[in-house]
Amino acid sequence: MEVPVRVPARERRLFRVVVTASAAVLAAAAVVLALSIYSVGLGEVAVVVDPISGAVSRPVLGPAVGFKPPWAYVVRDYAGVEAVDMFAEPPRDYPAVEALTRDGVVALVDVTIRYRVVPERFDKLVRYYPRLNYEEDFLVATARQVVREVIANFSTTDLIEKREFVARTVESTLAAKIRGDPVLGECLELMGVNMRNVRLPDAIVQAINEKVAAQQRALKAEYERQAALIQANATAQAALIQARGQAEALLTLARAQAESINLIARQTGVPASQVVAYYFYLEAIKQLAQSGRATIVISPTGVTPLIPLPAQERP
Repeated sequence: MEVPVRVPARERRLFRVVVTASAAVLAAAAVVLALSIYSVGLGEVAVVVDPISGAVSRPVLGPAVGFKPPWAYVVRDYAGVEAVDMFAEPPRDYPAVEALTRDGVVALVDVTIRYRVVPERFDKLVRYYPRLNYEEDFLVATARQVVREVIANFSTTDLIEKREFVARTVESTLAAKIRGDPVLGECLELMGVNMRNVRLPDAIVQAINEKVAAQQRALKAEYERQAALIQANATAQAALIQARGQAEALLTLARAQAESINLIARQTGVPASQVVAYYFYLEAIKQLAQSGRATIVISPTGVTPLIPLPAQERP
């Protein structure tokens, strides 16, 4: 059996006030708690900034969860390697660099800059760049200046032929500029600078191609001339060596013939001049016989010897 209880109106109003106040307190506590907890994702770095005092907390590298005053806010940035593309055609982050060569030709240079934020120095980076506009205000602007200054030292032909050297010069100069900055020299690490493409006016490209083709033709002609000279020299040397060999052979044969003639002259007592005449006469007959165009007739009565023999004493 239920017994009705009468609650005074005043107590009912007080109860409602207490319940409402408690709910408000709990809601406020929930809001404060929600505003006091923050999270940092994987690959992120964050700091807490107190707008009242201007204090910046130490960097927190994610993944992590932290607490902060409800009125403070969190500044986050990517802690991995970033790539800034400065291209003539999309997709791109910024337009390509327009530079002037030493000989006054306008070149569009596609550049990619790779860098990363040093997590341990992120609080300093936020103090000097609270809107995190360091990329556009410093990095991209400095890269454009460096590319223009470097390319101004090279002619159009050198820009094409020495592209790797130009790219290394741009990278080293930009790295020196970043290291020399009192803030970004500590807060950013340059990972590399790549010159993706160099665009020149079509007329300039055609002229350069014709010049390169002419140089290649000249080199080919010079090579062929040198080869011809080497071949001619080799042929002349071979002919000279052959002539020397033939001369030495003839000289050796002549010496042998002279010795034979002198020996025959001493043995027979016939003058050497007559032996020489007979010798060459026999050589002529021998050559005619070898050619097959001559007939030798031997008389049956005998022939007078070409070389008279000395008379033999009778016993």
